[in-house]
Amino acid sequence: MASKDPSATLTSLPSQIEIFRAGRHIDDAGNVHNFSEADVAGIVAGYDPSVREAPLTIGHPAGDLPAYGWVKGLVVNADGKLAMDTHQVQPQFAEMVDRKMFKKRSSAFYRPTHPNNPTPGKWYLRHVAFLGAQPPAIAGLADFAEADSADTVNFSEPLFNQEQLRMSKELQDQLVASQAQAAAADAARTKAESEAADARAQLAQFAEAAKRDRIAGFTNFCEQQIKAGTLLPKEKEAAVALMSSLHDAKEVSFSEGGATKTVSAVDFVKDLIQRAKPTVQFGEHAAGGGDTGMATKDMSDADVDKLAKAHAAKHNVSYAEAVGAVTAFTS
Repeated sequence: MASKDPSATLTSLPSQIEIFRAGRHIDDAGNVHNFSEADVAGIVAGYDPSVREAPLTIGHPAGDLPAYGWVKGLVVNADGKLAMDTHQVQPQFAEMVDRKMFKKRSSAFYRPTHPNNPTPGKWYLRHVAFLGAQPPAIAGLADFAEADSADTVNFSEPLFNQEQLRMSKELQDQLVASQAQAAAADAARTKAESEAADARAQLAQFAEAAKRDRIAGFTNFCEQQIKAGTLLPKEKEAAVALMSSLHDAKEVSFSEGGATKTVSAVDFVKDLIQRAKPTVQFGEHAAGGGDTGMATKDMSDADVDKLAKAHAAKHNVSYAEAVGAVTAFTS
């Protein structure tokens, strides 16, 4: 069985989610920053995920990890606000977002002078944090929870207190547990599918072996009836095919001795063949008898039949050959 591509299970969030806007903002330390529209445009122009891709996080974790998805690109939307497109998002995280468990967002940026800033001199997006009921510090961004703005979310830059840390830790624990449960369910489903495929293959092998055994049994029966004279050699192939086709047929019922008897279709056909009259008919016979030294001209059919069967048993030949050996036919 081919292994699954891990990326095939990832998803994305709605497109162009609003995360920031131009204006006067206060950072966590209480410092005031004025972002112009040119500053916001510079953030979009400078963002390069191949150089430094911003992760999606729950709260503001140290080292920007763990990441539950990534910012694929940034745009300035029609309202002049900074918006993001995402990819490689964990499906359980996307489900929690859809359930409105994170109504507020917070954008973290590298300062223009930060030594790790990939675009020195300009602001650069570091990560986008998903928050719970934290009051927003940036007003005017579309709220993901609003019915008329389902494709956007409200990002804020709140002070990050202990209550927010506790809540973020609980959400992370829920997400980890959900991922573990999904992985266990996927493993169980894969195992069940593999076991079912093995069972089907084994059943197919058993069915094929049973079919070969049935055909061998039908063939042996027909050969015995050819020796007994109730079936012609040229009829053998057709008789085997007929009994094979009737293997799964409905049982047949008939009246016998005042009672109703029910047998399988195959057994009914076998009984018909076994009770058939010998295929060689006896007429007027001249002297003959092969190694019997007996004349059969005045013998009854029953006597000739008895003599032929004895000859067939003694010389291990077919019934028809035995009849020819013990009789001579005249016009």
